Amino acid sequence: MADWVLDALEKAPSITSIGLVGPESLKREHTTLAPMAGDLFGNILQGLSTAPVDTEHVLFVTSDIPWITPEVIEAFLAAAPQSVDIVYPVIPKEVAEQRFPGTKRTYVRVREGVFTGGNLFLAKVQAVPRLKERAEVLLSHRKSPLTLARDLGPGLLLRLLSGHLSLRQVETRVGGILGITGRALAFPYAEAGVDVDKPEDLALAERELGENTHGAPEEGWDIS
Repeated sequence: MADWVLDALEKAPSITSIGLVGPESLKREHTTLAPMAGDLFGNILQGLSTAPVDTEHVLFVTSDIPWITPEVIEAFLAAAPQSVDIVYPVIPKEVAEQRFPGTKRTYVRVREGVFTGGNLFLAKVQAVPRLKERAEVLLSHRKSPLTLARDLGPGLLLRLLSGHLSLRQVETRVGGILGITGRALAFPYAEAGVDVDKPEDLALAERELGENTHGAPEEGWDIS
């Protein structure tokens, strides 16, 4: 799966260097390898260490999204504002289910719709190290919307349960907790959010990977 992701990154015109956090067996030409750490945020910092000096922004991508393509990567980078510290894509439920019928994801309902989180994010290099202590708690709760909402406060929990919470309110609250500015970007490519973490996901990947296709955004979407 890592090879599929690396292939997409190598073919994306906006990507100027690639670092990989993983075992030595995954090493390949034109990729800087860093050893794995003991936790998710530790691996993020390991990946950050592979960035060339004077790098301003880094795109973090998990290795378990084999449907990712250069086109999807370029679409995300083009839509992501560089004025904020972190940009994180959220994929509408209808987009994920249309592209991958029957797939089971963790969804959250907000005022703008029902979304699942992406598996990549764009970050300002200077913002990442200072996130460690606060971000580790939120990352550990990312698969449990209610636990995550409790982290954000009882007021947001009530608005989440009632469907009245907006993406902008999430941005403001999470940004305040982490001490950063952020953007939750509604992104119409399911390939950025559907990962392989269950047997049925693996079976789907094995059926589709040879087709080398990717979905297009639905009509009416504006990701500018």
